[in-house]
Amino acid sequence: MSESDRLPHQEALIVDEGKITGYLLNLAHPQGGSKAKYFKDRGFTDYAWAMMADSLKKHGATQPITSTNTNKYGTKYEVQSQIMTPDGTNPCILTAWIQEGDKPPRLVTAYPA
Repeated sequence: MSESDRLPHQEALIVDEGKITGYLLNLAHPQGGSKAKYFKDRGFTDYAWAMMADSLKKHGATQPITSTNTNKYGTKYEVQSQIMTPDGTNPCILTAWIQEGDKPPRLVTAYPA
């Protein structure tokens, strides 16, 4: 796999705490609730949100891009592959990232593939 097959700025990918705790691990979120159940069932927790952020960054940095498109917000990338989980099941998920200009890509969402 070449460097061009992976997200740009792999060393600086952005995964905000709010994206994890307010969306991906929030059981009450209208769109994120089912994702929260999925990720919590694999051992991710609100109080250790940084562990999930690290797993998502590693997923984005080390796995090949599976889809790319450009829209008014920037370049959107998707990565579909296994993620390291606390329970060791390491399921396949899809992550979506947006890159605005030359900034490092920022996580938009993650869900089971």
